[in-house]
Amino acid sequence: MTYTMIPATKKNPAVGRRFPYPNDGQAWWSVGVGLGAGWYLCLGLHMVPAALALALAALCLFFGSEWFSRLAGRSRQGSVEATSFSEPLGLFLLAGTVASLIWFVLMTAPQDRQAWGTVIIGVGCMVSLMFILRLEWRPLDGRLLYLTHLILTLPALMFGFVAWGIFTSRAFGAWILPAAYFPAQALFSKFWMEGPEAPWDAMSLLSIPVLLAVMLQAERGAWLGAGFLALFLLWILVRLQQRRSADALPSFKLVRRLNREIQAWNLATIAAWAFSLH
Repeated sequence: MTYTMIPATKKNPAVGRRFPYPNDGQAWWSVGVGLGAGWYLCLGLHMVPAALALALAALCLFFGSEWFSRLAGRSRQGSVEATSFSEPLGLFLLAGTVASLIWFVLMTAPQDRQAWGTVIIGVGCMVSLMFILRLEWRPLDGRLLYLTHLILTLPALMFGFVAWGIFTSRAFGAWILPAAYFPAQALFSKFWMEGPEAPWDAMSLLSIPVLLAVMLQAERGAWLGAGFLALFLLWILVRLQQRRSADALPSFKLVRRLNREIQAWNLATIAAWAFSLH
């Protein structure tokens, strides 16, 4: 499901002619869980037009995100040849994002439109910050990774607003687990690959948001979610400590092993999320 995009170069200009879809495998997990599991857990199998409009807007924005960045000659890999603003598929995705949001607003109750406007503007500000960080660009910037994966979990929060009311504690409670897990997972993968070169405060940077989520889960009585996040934090701390005493570059065998462990944790997260909500 991932898409590997090789940056275009002057020696090989044809490489960059394909539309640049997102190529971060973990990002596909984040958006997939936020959309698919969020829809099912918050809304069940019922067709809700407003939620469908939000899902379409999120998908269009996700599929077009790499193209948006490459308009300024930036990519997840670093500097690349700038893409064209006249790219038909990119313009279609941009128009689809705007049209889906307008469709959603028109379907909401008039008394809720101001609150939803605040939500949409807030999400828009977070997305804008993400692209500003890409324009500054430091390869695999930890701030950018964390914010990107946090944004990709927002559909779960939005579905919660649709199902249980805007700014309700139940919607925020349903969002805590994926909002804590996926950004921390992405940042952990970066720190693990860096090994001894990882920042000296890598462990505390990962621990603070996850521990906060554990406390919030415990406060609302979601003991399964709290326990799951605590185990996940213990795992990433142990794995990081192991890497600090290893070679600077991990072997392919260790990378493949870590990838299998991450996929297992992703599946366990979906199961723990489902049980914590029901």
